[in-house]
Parts: sequence; structure tokens; C-alpha cells
Amino acid sequence: MHALLLAATLATGAFTENIPARSDATQTYTLYLPSSYDAKKTYPLLLVFDPRGRGTSAAEIFRPAAEEYGWMLISSNQTRSDDDSAPNDRAVRAMLAEAAVYPVDVKRIYATGFSGTAMLSWDVGIRTKMLAGVIGVGGRLVENVPPAKFNFAHYGFAGERDFNNREMRQIDEMLEGVVPHRFQSFDGEHRWITPELAREALGWFEVLAGNQSVRAKVLAADIAAAEKLTGLAAWRHWRAIQQTYGGFEDRLAKLDVSRELADEKKWDEWAAKYVERLASASTTVRAMNNPKPADAARVLGLKDLQKRAERPGAEGASAKRVLAMVFAQAAFRLPPRFTERGEHAAAAAFLGVAAEIQPGRADLWRELAAAHERAGNRSAAQAAQQKAQGLAGPR
Repeated sequence: MHALLLAATLATGAFTENIPARSDATQTYTLYLPSSYDAKKTYPLLLVFDPRGRGTSAAEIFRPAAEEYGWMLISSNQTRSDDDSAPNDRAVRAMLAEAAVYPVDVKRIYATGFSGTAMLSWDVGIRTKMLAGVIGVGGRLVENVPPAKFNFAHYGFAGERDFNNREMRQIDEMLEGVVPHRFQSFDGEHRWITPELAREALGWFEVLAGNQSVRAKVLAADIAAAEKLTGLAAWRHWRAIQQTYGGFEDRLAKLDVSRELADEKKWDEWAAKYVERLASASTTVRAMNNPKPADAARVLGLKDLQKRAERPGAEGASAKRVLAMVFAQAAFRLPPRFTERGEHAAAAAFLGVAAEIQPGRADLWRELAAAHERAGNRSAAQAAQQKAQGLAGPR
């Protein structure tokens, strides 16, 4: 039975999983209706686009806030953070059509995504003009979805050690004077936000929507959070409060962060130059005759990068983010491409870099062993396999 027929009897305050979309039965989703759900009323809707199609686990991040503020959730099981846009286009079409099944406030449809699906959410907003807001987590600047074209309020997040942190901050700066916007760093790497941060985002959207019944509560929580911060983080939080509610100029005036801003800018520029170096590294390594992990590490300046990552302040923070980017490229992005081309030594060279950055991962050592084996380097393959077995422990 289709969701339209079930709308009056679906569970409230709980997930209903694997609902087939009416327009495309191959597309399924997890639905959440708040305990206050009444089919005669309309509700804000958050479309959740997980980069691995984990509909329920991604929706779980937003469930507590959706319950508190009375939002509906529709979380796709088919979205992906990959280069091929066709599966995402199909999933988005189905989820947008599904919104018509339920009593949704059409002026309050929102979307959220992480990494590649953050960009997907921005694209949906720009193309459809159906979104009131987007929660973008750990995305990056891409030409086809420039911030200048955002037609929705935006709450951006990125982990302090997220390789996309710098670009998420750039996006927030570019939204000045375009749409209501806000950005917050959190302690973590490239990952989804926590339920607590999701609550802050939904609360902010409630304030923007003119919900006077929650405004004072959300403001009080905002102030309490700001008062726990120091330095640049405190300045950014108080500035966001001032932009949302007005006032609080005195709080901002007490915070002189000019030196911190200059230092951050300096190391952001350094990181941007390193990204250019990373972009050319694969070409350099591929041109070598039977490259080794040590060769790739030298081309990438890995030792220097690791030393910088141990330093305090903006230098260490930027180096940690760049190191995370190097790891992502060396572990996940580059090796499959080299393997497809039969360039097995190059694949092994970069997997070796990834294993040096995170030496405690048995899965990386196993992949490295396989790459060395394909490259005909039996002794290196055996050494990597022994390392993997040692980390995995006895069976």
C-alpha cells in the first residue's frame, strides 16, 4: 500500500523504513513523523541525502530535533557521494515527488547532505527553487553550484580537521549579502554532524521562519554556547548571533581577533598552494619507473606536513586538514584509478603513503599488499601482508 494511503496510520515518533516512492518503486526512504503529527496540519520537511544511502542512520542524526520542533524527515536510501550524478538525480526526483504525499508546508522544505551530498543539496535548491534552507556538512566549492546562486538560507558545518573546512568557511564568507547564512566548526574530521548540532541548525531555521515560541529558547542556548568559547571561535559565534537577532555589538567589540584572522588567512593560503601540489603529485609519481611509497611520500612532502600538523594554532590546524586530504586521495581516490589503468606500482606508492599516515589500519595494509602483488613486488607484498595480520591479531 502506498504512503499516501498509509499517511493516517503510519507510526509517529518512530521511523518507518524502506518506503517505496510512488513515482519510482526502486527508490526507497526512511520516514519520520513527529509525535505531534496530525494529518490535518502542515509540517516543515527535511530531505536527508546521505552520501552512502544510509537512510535510517542519517535520519537518526536529525530525529531528536525533528521531534522537538515538529518536523518531518524523508531520508533517501539511494543517494551517493560519487562522480556519477545519474543515481542522485533519480533519487532527488523521487524524494521531491514524495513530499507531495504528506501534509508538508511547501514554503518550509529543507535539505541536508554531507560531503558530496552537501553539494547535491545546494544543486537541488538552486535548480528547483523549492528549498527554504540547506544544512551543508563538509562540502566544497564547485563551479556548478556557486554560493552567489544560493536562493535558500544556509547553515554550514565542517570538522576542525575536515579537509573541506577551509572551503566551507569560504562558502560562508561568499554568502554575505546573498542569503541568511551561518557556519560552525566542530571538533572532528570529515563526518556528519552530531544530533546536538542538528538541533542548533533546526532551531536557527525556526527562528528565521518567525517562530516566536522558540526564539527566546534558541537565543538563550546560542548565548550559552558562545560564552563557553574563546578567541576566533567566540567571535564567529557572537557574530552569527548578531546577524540573526541584531544587537550584541558590545560582545563583538570586546573580541580583538585581527591577529588570529590574519594567521588563519596566511595558513589557508598555504593550504591552497599545497592542494595545487597534491593535484600534480599523481602525474609526477606515474612518470617514475616503478615508483615506491617513499617516492610518493617525498613528492608530497609528507614528513614536513606531518611535522606541521603537530604545531599549535592555525598552522597545525591547516596541516591537519591537508594531511586528511592527502590520506583521502592516497587511500581511496587515486589507487582505484591507477589499478584500472594497470599502473599497479603507482597504486601501491600512494597506498603506502596512506598506510604511513594511518599505520594502525589493517585494511590499508591488505590493500597495499594486493597492490604490491599486482605490481610484481613479492617481498613488499609479503611485508605488508604480515603487517596487516599483526594488526588484525590472531584468528
